Amino acid sequence: MSNADDAKTVCECQLMGLEREGIAPSTNPNVVGVGIGRKTVRGVATQEVALKVYVKQKIHPLLVRDGEVIPPEIEGVRTDIEEAGEFSIWRPIPPIYQRKVRPAMGGVSIGHYAITAGTLGCLVKDAGETFILSNNHVLANENRGAEGDPILQPGRFDGGKPDRDVIGRLDTFVAVDPDGPNLVDTAIASPFDPRDVTPDILGIGRLRGTKDATLDEKVMKAGRTTRRTDGTAVDVSATLRVGYQTGSYVFTDQMVIKGERGAFSAGGDSGSAIVSFDGKAVGLLFAGSPFFTVSNKMTNVEKALDVKVV
Repeated sequence: MSNADDAKTVCECQLMGLEREGIAPSTNPNVVGVGIGRKTVRGVATQEVALKVYVKQKIHPLLVRDGEVIPPEIEGVRTDIEEAGEFSIWRPIPPIYQRKVRPAMGGVSIGHYAITAGTLGCLVKDAGETFILSNNHVLANENRGAEGDPILQPGRFDGGKPDRDVIGRLDTFVAVDPDGPNLVDTAIASPFDPRDVTPDILGIGRLRGTKDATLDEKVMKAGRTTRRTDGTAVDVSATLRVGYQTGSYVFTDQMVIKGERGAFSAGGDSGSAIVSFDGKAVGLLFAGSPFFTVSNKMTNVEKALDVKVV
């Protein structure tokens, strides 16, 4: 296939074949995700678009159990096995001094009063009302939050206290469905005073709308733990199994990002807005592995919450 766009279209049609071959996350214990991306050879991405198979650990073919061998191609499209470790929202959160910021902006520490800490992604609007956007597991404590629960800035792990650091209340969240598949891990909070928040994102500036990222597009984010980092969207059509405190859940239509210089994110960066270099919000960071960062598509987030990014 000489045209990468044509190859990508064909690859999307072949994803269903992974289920039939028994190598999807739901059927193979070593497979944690499948998607579409550049085939890598000795760690270097080629121009060939392939069916990506993300595994916990690469195993020599002779040691793979019968029925779990990943074929070199499916319906004429080559596969590419890539070690990812396990995708999870539960990564260690390092203690970092985070101060109270008013007006609070994207990239600072925030969280439901019962969690450790996550990241304020950006602001969104619905019918003229302004809301704080982050993850369900950051603002709604993995489906356990209730409307009106206090939201702290900074988060509790960073010294936030209910008697002095409440910035708003939980308004709405999209429940993570254990039976899946899921598209988003997201929630919004209503600030008590709109003057306590700003559309700015730390080290990035203001957003210029939303769009879907393309394969190989350069992106950036500002997070509570790793601050401003740059990366590349290496997969924009991934189906992944992601670990939560209450179990492992399947997410579809996700973006996978690899850092340009080291890790793109770490524990505590959940909720960060992923931004293209033309200033468009393309994703909402929610999980990662030892090698990759995972993001919901921001267009899916907007649809799920019926809001628009500011």
